[in-house]
Amino acid sequence: MVGTFLRAGAPAPRFLLLAGAIGLFALAVALASLNGAPDWSEGYLPFRSPTDLDARFWVAWTTGVIATLLSNWVWVLKPRDGPARLYALSGLATLGFCFAAAGLLIPTNASPAFLSGLIGLNVAAASAFGVIMIALFAVYPTPLPGARWIILLALAGFGGWVLWAMNGAEDPRLDVHRITLAEMLVIVLLASVQVMAARGDPVRFAIAAWLGACVLLGAGGFIVTVALPSAFGASPLIANEYAFAFFLALYGGLAVGLLRYRVFGLGRWAFQLLFSVGAALALLLVDALLILVLSFDAGATIGWSLFVAALIYLPMRAWLWGRIMQSRALDQASLARAIIDIGLQPTPERRDGQWQALLMRLFAPLSLAPNDAATPQDGELQEDGRVLVTPSLAGLPSMVLRDRSRGRGLFSPEDAATVRELLALAAHLDASRAAHERGAAAERARIARDIHDNLGAQLLSALHVRDVMRKDALIRDAIGEVRSVVRNAGGADETFDAAVADLRAETAERMDVAGVTLEWRVDGQAYGAPRPLAMLTLRALVREGVSNVLRHSGARHAAIEIMAHGVTLRLRIRDDGVGLTGGDAARQGRGLENMKQRVAARGGRFSITAQAQGVLIEAEFCAFDGAS
Repeated sequence: MVGTFLRAGAPAPRFLLLAGAIGLFALAVALASLNGAPDWSEGYLPFRSPTDLDARFWVAWTTGVIATLLSNWVWVLKPRDGPARLYALSGLATLGFCFAAAGLLIPTNASPAFLSGLIGLNVAAASAFGVIMIALFAVYPTPLPGARWIILLALAGFGGWVLWAMNGAEDPRLDVHRITLAEMLVIVLLASVQVMAARGDPVRFAIAAWLGACVLLGAGGFIVTVALPSAFGASPLIANEYAFAFFLALYGGLAVGLLRYRVFGLGRWAFQLLFSVGAALALLLVDALLILVLSFDAGATIGWSLFVAALIYLPMRAWLWGRIMQSRALDQASLARAIIDIGLQPTPERRDGQWQALLMRLFAPLSLAPNDAATPQDGELQEDGRVLVTPSLAGLPSMVLRDRSRGRGLFSPEDAATVRELLALAAHLDASRAAHERGAAAERARIARDIHDNLGAQLLSALHVRDVMRKDALIRDAIGEVRSVVRNAGGADETFDAAVADLRAETAERMDVAGVTLEWRVDGQAYGAPRPLAMLTLRALVREGVSNVLRHSGARHAAIEIMAHGVTLRLRIRDDGVGLTGGDAARQGRGLENMKQRVAARGGRFSITAQAQGVLIEAEFCAFDGAS
């Protein structure tokens, strides 16, 4: 029943059942260890305080529990996976040698047979851990050639060595360090072979590199601090039980690698981990050399160690990182220029070609092809990071990129985010270009409207007028209209003084030809730059007012007064002609009506007043932007 449930049940209940069993066993061991009896055969007496036990006991006990829970958690999630099963067995072996080592630290008068049993369990479980790890690295992530023979040789060789050590004359605890050292060296060798074997497969390479880094940190840490010194008869650098904590790094790394969690980041994490460990080792090595070789004072060596390690190690690390990761990242300015170049391409075909070229520069994939499937709305990673599918945005096609860095790397979430940012920028540029084109089209339409409504009408009128003076006046009006259209189309900023001076020259020329005396006055102080549409309105009012004076009034004298007051512009046109003959009909002339509408469009006021001699036209509207 229980076996069937473990094999077929849901992961959470299965793990809870296993974790409960492991937890009860660990609790029983802890309670038995806290028993206050000097001899366990005497039964249970009041318990000791947990602090009465050596701290090494709790380190070993905790390491065994965590390693077993981690390994069985992975097995529960992948019960049919061979490497996951080996990983679970290694956790049980770790539990065995950790608990055995912890039991040997309990102050007790237990029988020699019991103590010999703990020693035997420690030796057998430690050796079993090494053999299981050798088997694991022989088949994962890439089954090595002759993996079965590797496993059989490890089982026979190290198993025989354990049997010989248990029946030899020496203390088995001395021999176990030699066995462990040999096993750890084989594990490190197999991890290195796995990295080499996975070079053609970026997913397996990322996993192998990550597991290799974890092995170097976990197994390597135990070798350097305990196994290597003890194998040659020296005292370990730290207590065995404290060194067990190194295995937690190994177990955590194995759990991540076996579950392939965020496999696209494992390679980068592996090298970062190695570089961090390398920095610490480089610092310790320099410190030791300064003390042993140069006889530096121990207190002063740490500063020199930091200086030398930073001077040599950090530049070397930067060089290695660039070589290993094969980074092709472009700076932000280059990316922005590349996207702008794409947006400025004249045809969709050239835009698509530039976009594909940019993707090749950024990621150097082995293959780049259009996405024939449904286009995702977001950058999507597939096949554990081997494939990146780009969204279709800003008129650019969705693309499928396979095998980053020419097959040596995996795509990461950062790569997908980079693609999304580039496409968002391309979409913004596309929208800006569309807005610019709409504005340009609107401006072309305005110019065409001005030419048609004003210039065309004036030239057509001049064509049919027989009076030479009238024809000349119409042509001059048309020339003035051409100036306005050209000036407005240029889009250049124009000062108020320049606009008024140009308008005065044009008006004076028209008045002079007609024999009318012009009085021109400009006064006041404007706040801010003139608004282009307001200046266009001013020109139209002055031209139409002058045209009325020249055509209908018979005046010999005209006065034009332009006053700027803050953001407001006031215009007065006065003549000494015949006035508004014809009453209201004259007031409703098309030219005057146009003047009224133009001022109304600016939110201003417009009036025509008959005087004793002539007419007074007044207009007032907002013409400046208000910045002082």
